[in-house]
Amino acid sequence: MQLFSNAIRDHIKELMQQQNLSVSELARRSGLTQSTMDSVLHIRDTNPRIDTIHKLIKALNLSVPDFFNHSRFKDLE
Repeated sequence: MQLFSNAIRDHIKELMQQQNLSVSELARRSGLTQSTMDSVLHIRDTNPRIDTIHKLIKALNLSVPDFFNHSRFKDLE
């Protein structure tokens, strides 16, 4: 079973790739520091704050329901 935080991280990385966004560009758009981005994307933070996730989702131009409406979140407990 994949951890919820891993699913979030993987989905953010996938969306970044689809939108051709670098980590620094997503950090700029979201208003997060490079350090926070590194923690979220490289598993140093296994429990990212909800406001951090929300900022990243907004920076990816998605709504929260759209972000989580993906197959990788369907089988998580």
